[in-house]
Amino acid sequence: LHSVKSAVKILVVKRNKQNSQSHQKTKRFWQRTRGSCNRMGNYVSLYLTNPKGTPLPLTEPSFDPNLGFPNGRKERVMIATEEEMEAAKLPLEARDYCAHKLIQYRACRSDVWPWAYKCAHEKHEYLNCEYDDYILRLKEYEREKRLLQRKLKIEKKQAQELAA
Repeated sequence: LHSVKSAVKILVVKRNKQNSQSHQKTKRFWQRTRGSCNRMGNYVSLYLTNPKGTPLPLTEPSFDPNLGFPNGRKERVMIATEEEMEAAKLPLEARDYCAHKLIQYRACRSDVWPWAYKCAHEKHEYLNCEYDDYILRLKEYEREKRLLQRKLKIEKKQAQELAA
């Protein structure tokens, strides 16, 4: 009876470890793709319904960023420098346009540690920055998708004119 209990315990530990590793892989994948596409709808259109008219989620935009903007666009600039991010020991996945807010939040937490609730303002600023960044990336993806569909429509129209 004792050996059966220990065998069951070993199996449970192995299964939990496998589930944990699987969960970590999934978590890393979604962190890597962070907002690069709206999960279900765009995957369906990318692989099933409209593969030519849907941009790949993890690629750079193929169209000119100033296309459709007569006065140009404001360029996004990183506020935190590489040295600051290395000094703060930020992981690579956190080194984005909101890194400066994360550094401020972590500094506040370390300054007031047992009372981390005092950093609610910094946390709120960081989460809002992440949300705004997510929305901006979604808009860029949708813009790329619209421009790609427009390009395909123009090419199709030109092909029909040449055939006629």
